[in-house]
Amino acid sequence: MRFYQTGLTVLAALVLSACASNNEQAPARLDVMQGPTFIQGGDATGAQDITVKSPYFAFAISADTGALVDLAIVSNGRYGPDLVRSLDFIPAEGQQLGSTKIDVLEQTGKRVVIELERQLNGQTVKSRYEVNRDNAGIRLSTTQAGSGQQFSGYRLERNQGPVTLPSYNDMPNMVQAHWTAASLQNELGILYESDDLRKNRQGGEVSAWLSAGSLDVLSTDKPLYGGQGQAKLALLELTPVTSGFESKLQDLRQRWSRGEKVYLGGSSGKLYAYTPKGRLSADYASAAGKGHSFLSFGPQLYPVTTNFGGTAKPFTESQVEFRSDVGLAKAEVWLDGKQVAGWKINGAKWFRTGVPVPPNHTWMQWVVEDRNGKRAYSNPIWIE
Repeated sequence: MRFYQTGLTVLAALVLSACASNNEQAPARLDVMQGPTFIQGGDATGAQDITVKSPYFAFAISADTGALVDLAIVSNGRYGPDLVRSLDFIPAEGQQLGSTKIDVLEQTGKRVVIELERQLNGQTVKSRYEVNRDNAGIRLSTTQAGSGQQFSGYRLERNQGPVTLPSYNDMPNMVQAHWTAASLQNELGILYESDDLRKNRQGGEVSAWLSAGSLDVLSTDKPLYGGQGQAKLALLELTPVTSGFESKLQDLRQRWSRGEKVYLGGSSGKLYAYTPKGRLSADYASAAGKGHSFLSFGPQLYPVTTNFGGTAKPFTESQVEFRSDVGLAKAEVWLDGKQVAGWKINGAKWFRTGVPVPPNHTWMQWVVEDRNGKRAYSNPIWIE
């Protein structure tokens, strides 16, 4: 274990950690402590476990497993209770990582880098946690030692158990279900049902970005919409693709009219996918590949009745809910490649509406625009 000291000695840090209360005040800088965590209800109780404190949150890493096992959000200047059971790189369901070596590679009041060395199928992999004082988040990345091959499978498990929800086609209030926001990997402009976002890809940096603002969604005692009790994880943070979006959308609409099950990917916006079970790697990949998602450059667009990528019966109603912190400007409905309805919205931050599902058509799509001209696009709702 290597600590780069910036004022406090290791002994003093350990004493402070042992004496800390369950409602500890957040510092103005980054601090690193070794030993049992101060986080209320935390699982990091080992002598070699590491806790990182920032002005926005604190998290603890288990030296035995290498997983982030505790995380507390700052509220009114003090840390709250532990919100997570585990956040870790998961190569695939059922695969286990071997023994861990943990090092603090960099430690200052402004930046902390922690590296884990573990074994995967006989090969050494290294995972990093990077925190900057001025950015309210944790950046995670995992590579194979020697080859530099990067991996992209992360899973977040909350302390709260999974919520049992009905199937999306029967859900009257889908905006109260679990949605996960992610910035997809570079060049993933179109997704197919067979795509697996966890598989290794070439041509871009693969990392995860966990932001403190969206981590606060884990606090289930707060009234929240569209993500209740669910953390939002930018699963893959890469250089975005910004050019050619409109032509790509036009091409997709033509393919939808032929009945092809291909869907909007990340481009330069965020893709919000329906992840009711909370497994951010497997569920996100499955939902995005099946079109249970919408692409946003600003506002949010949640289905209330039939989920995007789902199938609606003619003469039923497709209801949606729009949200925007800056205010909404207008909304549109597209049907088989043509705009057939629209609404002007006078700056409201919340708007719910619906339209009848017409017979003898293939698909319908919702589009919403905020007052800054930023748009969100649903994937198609297929018409039976």
